[in-house]
Amino acid sequence: MATPFIAILSLQLGYAVMDVLSKAALNEGMSNYVFVVYRHAIAFIVITPFALYFDKKVRPKMTISIFIKIAALSLLE
Repeated sequence: MATPFIAILSLQLGYAVMDVLSKAALNEGMSNYVFVVYRHAIAFIVITPFALYFDKKVRPKMTISIFIKIAALSLLE
């Protein structure tokens, strides 16, 4: 029953920490582009274990035909 409240509290805490870190980094002279790359890299590192754990049974098996379809569709964009 307390899970939604803990989730919201965690999100708000994450937003607050990100706001303080971004303000400090940009005030020190970090480029906006470099900051965005760092932010995305850190988000990838933090979120990947959760995605691998929670979507373990949902993912289809990666075959050569599926890989070729994904690669071909990515070239169309």
